[in-house]
Amino acid sequence: MVSGCASDYANGSAADANEAVYRLAIFDPGGDIDPLTAADPYALAITGLVTEPLVSLDVDGHLNPRLATDWSAAQDGLTWTFTLRDDAVFNDGSAVTAADVAATFDAITADDSMSPGGSAFAGILESTSALASETVQFALERPFADFPLLLTGTNTGILPAGYVPGTWRDNPVGAGQFLLEDYTIGQGATYVKNPDYWNADEINLDGVELKIYGDTQASVLAFQAGELDRIGLTSDVASTVDLDEYNIISSGYNRIDGLFFNTDLAPFDDESVRQAIAWAIDREKLVDDVYEGNAEVANDTVFLPDYLLQPQGLEQRQQDLDEVARLLGNRTIEFTLTTSYQLLGEVLQQQLNAVPGFEVTLEVLTSEQYYAEGENSPWLNAPVTATSWAKRVPSQYISLIYAEQSPMNASHYANSDLEDLSVLFDATTDEAERQLLADDIAEIQWTDVPVVVPAFSTSRALQNTRVVGDFVGALDFYSGYNFAGISIAN
Repeated sequence: MVSGCASDYANGSAADANEAVYRLAIFDPGGDIDPLTAADPYALAITGLVTEPLVSLDVDGHLNPRLATDWSAAQDGLTWTFTLRDDAVFNDGSAVTAADVAATFDAITADDSMSPGGSAFAGILESTSALASETVQFALERPFADFPLLLTGTNTGILPAGYVPGTWRDNPVGAGQFLLEDYTIGQGATYVKNPDYWNADEINLDGVELKIYGDTQASVLAFQAGELDRIGLTSDVASTVDLDEYNIISSGYNRIDGLFFNTDLAPFDDESVRQAIAWAIDREKLVDDVYEGNAEVANDTVFLPDYLLQPQGLEQRQQDLDEVARLLGNRTIEFTLTTSYQLLGEVLQQQLNAVPGFEVTLEVLTSEQYYAEGENSPWLNAPVTATSWAKRVPSQYISLIYAEQSPMNASHYANSDLEDLSVLFDATTDEAERQLLADDIAEIQWTDVPVVVPAFSTSRALQNTRVVGDFVGALDFYSGYNFAGISIAN
């Protein structure tokens, strides 16, 4: 057994029968459990209950203060200054200071960093420095109005200066809501409430328990038996469980699944072909058949619905066979769709093959094959691919999947106007100007459509009625779930 013990920090056990413990199912993370280097969502759940970010998002997409109490940008937009709360401490008793924040982000963004979170700051964050014990400054390479949103991403829980990656499981340090009491490989993790957490008065739970299951069916049976407090609401679960016995909760938007056209290759160098495919997809049915209703129809732009600024003036694409026929003329478009997301690939293939003018075959690869390293990696070079991208701010999507110089530009698409507009969008804080820029950005994405974005994925869950209260934010693995205000009925 490998465990991290909270007995140095608190007395008591979350396993006591009469205590208020929230119980979640996870799958075995199978990799390193470290706040800085973990990529697996279940490893991040394990660490995120102990660590604490500077800020997090609420269910409506607004920023919530966590370790930071307020923040502001300089007039030129090149520096952001954050003020830390003065009552936050790590679970070893030491105060959380600006030096700890600076050290954490230095570790995330270092040239030799193994942190997946580093990609969010590439080309944006230049350096982080402590101006005073409770004041930290982020110097940017370019103005970035959405910079605080980047601090809600993966691996951004603050750790003490001098933290050595790879040591967390032996010494599970953090300034978060709970203390890791025990982690046992293949079984799960138990936590007790952190009495020294800055918002401890709002944490009504005695602890949390993460239980590892080998498959979904086992977790469904455990949920039905009352051994878990929450389970994802999929079509399989809905057909097995009596929904009237539970509460349905939503955890917000978590990704886009894009259909990428290699615009270097015929016929996808033809805008009309790309548009025809976009009009051929039945998005409502896709939401039902792929996401079991746990998604919202999208319109081929990358502005997720909970991003506070939404583009205006675009016609919502839906299946329009007359428009498809007009765009294709008398052409028949034959291609292979390559993906590691089998269900999405199968549904897209079936939908397109049912529309006159398309003959689509499907190639499903393992994740290792699809994302293989090298110049000929399928996800970056196949004629048409379907790839999932985690939640990001709009300009990050542009810099990664629309920008000519990006090594992740699977569509091989280039539009200097789009990139220039994105830079202006990042640098502008005036809301009216940002709205106009967002409209122009979205119109280019919608018209050129190098990437079809048919739906924004979310997730719904069933929750035991013994749980009282509403979650402040989305049930994000990277922020460790904000349990403020959640309690268990007696």
